[in-house]
Amino acid sequence: MRRRTTRRGDPVARLLASVRDGRSADVRVLENHWTTIRFAAGRIHQPHVERATIVSFRVADDRRLGVATTTDVSPDGVDRLSRAAHRLAAVAPREPSFPGFPVGRGPARPVPWSASTAEVSSDVACRAAERLISHALSAAPGAEVAGALHLGGQRIRVANTSGLDREDRTSVAQASVLAERPERDPPVSGWSEGASWDLRRLDLDAIGQEAGERMPTSAPTACPAGTYRVVLRGPAVAEALAFLAHLGFAGGAEVDGSSCLRTWRGRRLGPASLTVTDDPRSPTTLPRAIDYEGKATARFPLLTEGRVGPAAADLVAAGRLHRRPTGHAFPPEAPWGTIGGLPAHVVLRPGSASEEELVRETRHGILVSRFHYVRTVDPGSGMITGMTRDGTYRIDGGEIVGPVRNLRFTESVRTVLAGVEGIGRESRTYSGERGQVSQTVPSLAVRSFRFTSATVF
Repeated sequence: MRRRTTRRGDPVARLLASVRDGRSADVRVLENHWTTIRFAAGRIHQPHVERATIVSFRVADDRRLGVATTTDVSPDGVDRLSRAAHRLAAVAPREPSFPGFPVGRGPARPVPWSASTAEVSSDVACRAAERLISHALSAAPGAEVAGALHLGGQRIRVANTSGLDREDRTSVAQASVLAERPERDPPVSGWSEGASWDLRRLDLDAIGQEAGERMPTSAPTACPAGTYRVVLRGPAVAEALAFLAHLGFAGGAEVDGSSCLRTWRGRRLGPASLTVTDDPRSPTTLPRAIDYEGKATARFPLLTEGRVGPAAADLVAAGRLHRRPTGHAFPPEAPWGTIGGLPAHVVLRPGSASEEELVRETRHGILVSRFHYVRTVDPGSGMITGMTRDGTYRIDGGEIVGPVRNLRFTESVRTVLAGVEGIGRESRTYSGERGQVSQTVPSLAVRSFRFTSATVF
């Protein structure tokens, strides 16, 4: 077994030193620094600061994998972590195709990150949240404004008994704003969001203003269920692509046969104008230099001019698929750690149309600002269901003619991609609160989208 000398006095060295008798292991140390400012009724009501270090230790014992985690980085805490992982590995089922931990070949090429964003002060975070509130209220006087701003980052170090020892720094600024008039019948609301690796690059003024502007000023009218042409704004496109990554490109789904794109590899699914990549190194996303197994990240094709690319894979999935890992591993102890690798920095190549041109060319249909409470119906077909929310409008004669009440949809992400008719030219990055997964996307025009029922709001 090859070992690289690690730093004395740190949990990594202590854990790797506990690996003997033909076993092997890897270690993750995640140092988190997060500041969250939540606001409601137009004022800040819940500031939250979190500083936490998480250590994850995974042991391979005769191809049996045991993983344990702790936030106690004292020598006693690290020793308890080691014993737990070794005990779990001794009783875990064998993973016959596990390829072993990768050999280190020096540090990964760095990616952009912002120290001022990762280590933001509470004062700066509060002032940024106040900007979101102010611009939403200026666009929608009298509205109730709520939302959240998440700022911070993570230092990650991954080392293993094969000699790999790599570090990365990430930073995230993510904002979401809701402007609503709940006293109206039915209530109306507007939404906007966005993310960047640098707070200075995130246009807080535009996000706040969009939320106010997208709130309807007149009462939504009823719209019958049915199949419509649609224009999907960025948040809705981001949600659809997040499910596409999970249902179509996750390594675990490829292994167990449940991937909705398993039989489409190399085949054309969408138009030639449709190119989607996973690009963790791009400054247009939330960059990351390594995955949670220490593999250097790289640009990865998902759809190239409409043709479907391969699935992602972490070490375990790569072994089962008899492929190389692709740099998409998540922490193995996480609830989603068994997903087998997942594209987490999805980028849809923009087109040339403005949103107004997409609406005009759609002629008759529905404009959807975002989706809400989306869930999987059938993984194998890519079928998902959810609701429209916070700004749904009727398109008639190539113009937006008024708001409609929200609709429930049940549709396949494959059908959405196959039906792309137009691609917007302006992209934005969308992500969850801490940027684990992001989508950088424009608006889309889609020729067929099935709404299965209507609502009264």
